[in-house]
Amino acid sequence: MPTTRAVRESALRRSARRAVTFGRAIRAGRARATTTQAPMPQIDGAALRDLLAQAGAVAELVRVAINRPAWTPTNVHAAAGDQVTWFAWGYAYVIKPLGVGVWPRFALGGRVNHGTVQQSARDTYTFVADRLGPIELASLFPGELRADGTVASDRIPYRTMRGSISAVVARWPPGADPRASLESLSDRDSSGLCRAEAARLADPPLVPPGWAHHRMLRPAETYTPSERGIVTRVRDAVGIVCRPVNVPLTPTLRLRWSWRLDELPSKLPEDTTLTHDYLSVALEFDDGRDLTWYWSCSLPVGVAYRCPFDHWRRRETHVVVRSGTTELGRWVDEQRDVYADYRIAIGDPAPARVVGAWLISCSFLQGNEGRGEFGRIELVDRETVLRVL
Repeated sequence: MPTTRAVRESALRRSARRAVTFGRAIRAGRARATTTQAPMPQIDGAALRDLLAQAGAVAELVRVAINRPAWTPTNVHAAAGDQVTWFAWGYAYVIKPLGVGVWPRFALGGRVNHGTVQQSARDTYTFVADRLGPIELASLFPGELRADGTVASDRIPYRTMRGSISAVVARWPPGADPRASLESLSDRDSSGLCRAEAARLADPPLVPPGWAHHRMLRPAETYTPSERGIVTRVRDAVGIVCRPVNVPLTPTLRLRWSWRLDELPSKLPEDTTLTHDYLSVALEFDDGRDLTWYWSCSLPVGVAYRCPFDHWRRRETHVVVRSGTTELGRWVDEQRDVYADYRIAIGDPAPARVVGAWLISCSFLQGNEGRGEFGRIELVDRETVLRVL
């Protein structure tokens, strides 16, 4: 199993390549926006609100602000222990002429009176209120959610966002069974959202055993366990699942894994903000940084670069470990010199320990799907082997 090392490109070479990629991405985005973009669902929010009221819920139709990082208060109040459901629709565009944007399942957050922020991998969600007060909704994209519930923006300001997100938020009466109530309303709900949330409640998504969703991202239903490891399938989503580890970062530490990728989510070099769709294995370090090794559609093996996404550019670095499509559909083995890759791709000083292993699946920019399976993952230091997956 050969081991290659990361390579740091010159700024001139990197800038020239990215300029070409941007041009190709813009042309592809314009074509996609005019020919393949899915029509927006036509939802009668008032009818849905009234239907929920008939079932005993206190419901309100809300227009969620997408061009400012602020929470939109509602007139629906909840007490601790009350069950709350939202039903959302619409689209928030980052670059409307290119069709680049996100659905509510990628952007929407909810909470009660500045309490714990709730997020969903779907356009509907039911949660239990943790305190007394008004229910609040917010579009969290393109910001980053902070621990205190505020939303910080980076290079993309909220004022550039276009489109709209609407939602009906409902508080169920004490003792109500939201799933049963929604099932009883499904045949009269033309939006299909009652049926969708009833189905989600009947079969709630689960993360693979031993793994957890990344603390800074919403849950994403992009991973399922398999006999060999973990299968991923991603489209219009970003998912990171994490497993804690605790090993020293020594000059002899190796990361080994096997994977079979069936479809790459990007058709263009992934190192720009318009094309950064990818599948990868990553390690997190005790300095707060992470290094992620991914399979590129065309970038040379070894190329390393900072993540182009807002917020993540300060903490994440990517290294191309495999390139091209000729080996898609086959199991292949990888091995990386973690210490050397860190020092070349990120720089000195190297951190002391590896504190987490991640699987990353990202595809929401180009409209493609990524599919594959992660097999055995190990951290190896001389005779010591830590099995991660």
